[in-house]
Amino acid sequence: MKDFNNIFEKNKISYIEFQFTTILGEFKSVEFPVKIWDEMKEGTGIDGSSLGFLKTEQSDMQIIPDLDSFRIIPDKIQDPWDTRTGSFICDITDNKGKPYSTCPRGILKKQLTIAADLGYEFITRPELEWYFLKKNLEPADDGSYMDLYPKDKLSYLRRKISDSLLNAEIGIKTIHHEVGPGQHEIEFLPLNALHQADNVQIAKNFIKRIAYDNKFIASFMPKPLSSEAGNGLHIHQYLTKNGLNVFADKEKGISDTLRYYIGGIQKYIDEFSLILNPIPNSYKRLIPNHEAPIYDTWGIANRTALIRVPGYEKSARIEYRAGDAAMNIYLGTAVLLAAGLEGIKKKYDPKEPVNFNVDNLTNEELAKLNIRELPRNFEKALKGFEKSDFIRKVLGKEMKELFVQLKRRELNNYKKAIDTGNERKWEIDNYLDC
Repeated sequence: MKDFNNIFEKNKISYIEFQFTTILGEFKSVEFPVKIWDEMKEGTGIDGSSLGFLKTEQSDMQIIPDLDSFRIIPDKIQDPWDTRTGSFICDITDNKGKPYSTCPRGILKKQLTIAADLGYEFITRPELEWYFLKKNLEPADDGSYMDLYPKDKLSYLRRKISDSLLNAEIGIKTIHHEVGPGQHEIEFLPLNALHQADNVQIAKNFIKRIAYDNKFIASFMPKPLSSEAGNGLHIHQYLTKNGLNVFADKEKGISDTLRYYIGGIQKYIDEFSLILNPIPNSYKRLIPNHEAPIYDTWGIANRTALIRVPGYEKSARIEYRAGDAAMNIYLGTAVLLAAGLEGIKKKYDPKEPVNFNVDNLTNEELAKLNIRELPRNFEKALKGFEKSDFIRKVLGKEMKELFVQLKRRELNNYKKAIDTGNERKWEIDNYLDC
């Protein structure tokens, strides 16, 4: 075990944050002075009912630090404070230290254990999109896709974000301006799915903090601007066995394992869409001809498909393109893996791949090709989720019931906002900071 007291002293750390994620994907923390580390290192109690994890009469829970997740929050992030802070990602347990059934990170760990028992390691590489907005919610720049400075006038902020993530030992592949004015993207380096999910939570927090310190708003809301491109969270993914990518085949390029994995996702997509697209605003992003897929398709090098197998890389992988950053990244990663593993286990053949834009097909042409539309609104996605045995198996009975309860309440509030003419204000109030 690492000598953390020595690490804290060497790096002049004054405070520690225990960070964790709620059912709805909110990133939370408990902070304490480093001098009481020995009292806190085995975890601390939280009120689970106040955070939505369980009922009030069962409110006591613990957060236990994953000691492998330690990192130092870079000085650039901490302005205007002058103290250095260390952080740990935590798992949520009951008072006896048993993993709690509604801990999102614990649910992902369970699926990763299932994969490991089959000899697999799950590797992911997310692409995270967001908007820099002014206080009046207008775009903070007028750049477009992959523009250079000076059109990309906030490139210095994006570089500051990237530097801060690199200093926190988070691997970054590319950073660039996206399609919409004020829209930006960071793509991560491949990593095991658990620590990658941790990285996404940390990155979103860093981005928001740096934007705030520079008098901007960073929003991951799927569709913050009705006339501009939406924000996605695309998840590139593949499985390895004994260090080798099992999605790749030397002769065919892509393996049967990859095909079956896609088949599993296609089979269960209607049941888990609510996890990857979890709010009413998500479905305003999923519209035709905006590279936000609305059909259960897959294809090689096809950016209009739900599942893309990139054509420019030698080692095969898939990219799930419908997800957005309002998702709980732990739950989103867990359901994709679970569906894919089910497809491999039962050898579900995927539909025929497509190499054209299916958004332009007629209903008759879609039916002939056996192409189905994804859930196009929040209520339909909720119904598919609610009746799913697959979801109950993956998330567990208690998590499924709590998630449905929270989303039913959200749907009712959304309908009230529409009825009173307050839809836009309600969305901004509830999702701008998602």
